[in-house]
Amino acid sequence: MGSLRTQARKILHARHSPTAERARHDPGMIEDGRRSRIVAASALGVSGEVVLPTKVERLLQDVVADGFILYCCGPRDEPRALVASYSWDGYLDLLTIRRFDRIITARVPDPKDDRVDVFAPPVVVWAYEGPPEPALRALLNLLPPDHPHAPTNPYLAPPGLQIPRAEQRPLTMQLPPPGRAGHRAARLTARMAETPSKHVSQAWQHHLP
Repeated sequence: MGSLRTQARKILHARHSPTAERARHDPGMIEDGRRSRIVAASALGVSGEVVLPTKVERLLQDVVADGFILYCCGPRDEPRALVASYSWDGYLDLLTIRRFDRIITARVPDPKDDRVDVFAPPVVVWAYEGPPEPALRALLNLLPPDHPHAPTNPYLAPPGLQIPRAEQRPLTMQLPPPGRAGHRAARLTARMAETPSKHVSQAWQHHLP
C-alpha cells in the first residue's frame, strides 16, 4: 500500500515533467527537505504553498491506509476540493478538504434504498470541523457504527460538506488497493477488542457548534 502522497499524486499530477515525476512519490505534495508542500493549495482557498506538519501528513496517510476512496474535484493540477469516503453498512465516513487550514470530517447515514451523495449529504450523525490534526484524529478514532456508544442521532449536515456539481467536474476517483477496502473496520474492531469499554474513544462527542 503506497502512502497518501503516492495515491494523491496519481490523482493530482498527470504531466510528465521532472516535478511530476518526483510528485508520483508524494500525492498532491512535493518533497522539500523534511516538509511537504501542497501544490494545489491556492485552488483550495489558501494563498501560496502550504507546508503541512509531519503529524498531519502522517494522519492523512493513515486515512488512505484505512481504505478510503479518494475523489479529486476539478482539474488534477488545480483541484477545487478533495474528498475521501469509507463505506460501512448503513453509514459513510467522510473527509472533505476545501482549504488546508480547516477541514471537515463526518459520518453520514447511507441507507441501502437511498444512497447518499458524498458531495451533498443532507444530514450527519457526527461531524468535526477544525484544524487538520484534531479533525483527522477524531475521524481515525471514531467508533464503528455498530458500537453501542457510536453516534446515531441525525442532524443537518454542515454547509462545508456541500460541493456544487459544477465544482466537482472533472471528477477523478481513486479506489483503495486490493485488500485495503475493509481495513478501517478491521482496525477499529481490533482496537475495541483490546480497549476496556470505560476507556473507549469519545471522539464521537466532538460536534460542530
